[in-house]
Amino acid sequence: MGQARGKLREYARKRRFEVTPEPGTAPAGRKEGLPLFVVHKHDARRLHYDLRLELDGALASWAIPKGPSYDPSQKRLAVQTEDHPLAYASFEGRIPEGEYGAGDSILWDRGTFDTVPPGEGSQQRKKGHLHLELQGEKLHGRWHLLRTRLAGGKQQWLFFKAKDGSEDPGYDVLAERPESVQSGRVRTRGPVSRRAMATIHPEPGQLLEKVGPPMRATPSRAEEVEEGRYLLEVKYDGYRGLAAICAGRVAFRSRSALDLSERFPDIAQALSHLEVAEAVLDGEVVALDERGASKFQLLQTSKGEERFAAFDLLWLDGEDLRGRPLEERRDLLESVLANATPPIQLGERVDLPLAGALSAAKRRGTEGIVAKRRGSKYRGGRSRDWLKLKVQATQEVAVVGYLPIRTGGAAIGSLLLAVREGRAFHYAGKVGTGFTDRVRELLKELLDRDRVERPEVQGAPRQRGAVWVRPKLVAQVAFSEWTRDGKLRQPSLQGLREDKRPEDCVREEPAEAR
Repeated sequence: MGQARGKLREYARKRRFEVTPEPGTAPAGRKEGLPLFVVHKHDARRLHYDLRLELDGALASWAIPKGPSYDPSQKRLAVQTEDHPLAYASFEGRIPEGEYGAGDSILWDRGTFDTVPPGEGSQQRKKGHLHLELQGEKLHGRWHLLRTRLAGGKQQWLFFKAKDGSEDPGYDVLAERPESVQSGRVRTRGPVSRRAMATIHPEPGQLLEKVGPPMRATPSRAEEVEEGRYLLEVKYDGYRGLAAICAGRVAFRSRSALDLSERFPDIAQALSHLEVAEAVLDGEVVALDERGASKFQLLQTSKGEERFAAFDLLWLDGEDLRGRPLEERRDLLESVLANATPPIQLGERVDLPLAGALSAAKRRGTEGIVAKRRGSKYRGGRSRDWLKLKVQATQEVAVVGYLPIRTGGAAIGSLLLAVREGRAFHYAGKVGTGFTDRVRELLKELLDRDRVERPEVQGAPRQRGAVWVRPKLVAQVAFSEWTRDGKLRQPSLQGLREDKRPEDCVREEPAEAR
């Protein structure tokens, strides 16, 4: 083991482990059996593939600029680099800007190997000819790794397929199998250059205007979500936000153009520290409870842990990504946020069948699941490519009036609510719980500014003492169910929605299946 640690001195010398997510040189245990091999797809200054073989307690490594080929006539250059620790066999991530090897590195292949004859890895390496038998997920059969010369202080080798019956000159393994065998990621991103950061960028607000309104999910039923055709994500309960970053400058706004940077300055500052020349992120500002579930009412009290959960990437370094498939946008988003720390986080994927995902959401206390169609593009406005399925009943409602508190004080007793149907507001009931005394007083003061003589809502009941107002405020309520006559049963106020318009308050009923 001491010999292995000595072989890793060059690896350790080139890295700052307090900055890079790469593993350190501490000994790593391993299972019995054949030695490991992995291939990393590394998007550094130039995209290349790193072959790593477990030899003498470390991972002997070669950089292959053009990658492996199943054509025996394609003898690919392989430049020997420093040995890596065994823990590197499971590493996948982004090496930060300014660090050695900066850029994305994904686990392109993995498996076990032996030599021909077996067990001669150390001897063959010294002689300069490794005859390998690979048993990977993409590379299999016999391969040669042949040392040719020393150039520039580095040993140059050739890596090529042996003629053993498994060769296939017509098969381009790099094009046919571009994905990571660990995460499934396909798209990678190289380092952000100083020149890219220093160039002239548009104002971040201009980028937000360019990408337009955010994409919105359609309320749906579970039977509408065909297994295998959708990717599942956690449905967050907070303020929808779009964030544009241009070399450290940030514009952070809600769907209704509310400036979120003033309301959430810590999040805006964290966004400004992302190492990216230009980007537009779509996500949700949330407050997390002790179980990590987002709760809208916690945003009203500042008692939860505030985060910005980004779940889509619309623009990156001068390229409009909205026309690219969902999976590609997600890959690049994971790259942009690879080394982000709270209060910025990646939107959570759910790798379960739909029934299990909904059950898990209910147990955890999250609002539900968003199902996004594989391969779909990003289109502003409501779309059936994104389907939302709630396990917690919540509803955004327009405030159309109030009933005064029965004690006779200057406060409301309950709010009168409505939802939008077609061009008109329809009465949806009243809510009288979920308020503090101070909120009751503030709401009366606020609503009294917009009093009207007659209710601007259809189906309004004749209630003694009711005060009707123009629908300007939006509230969010939790409730048990809709009654047959279209009223909210047992509603409880969760808070006001500054980021929504009354016209957006449509009844959250599942859409008809198609």
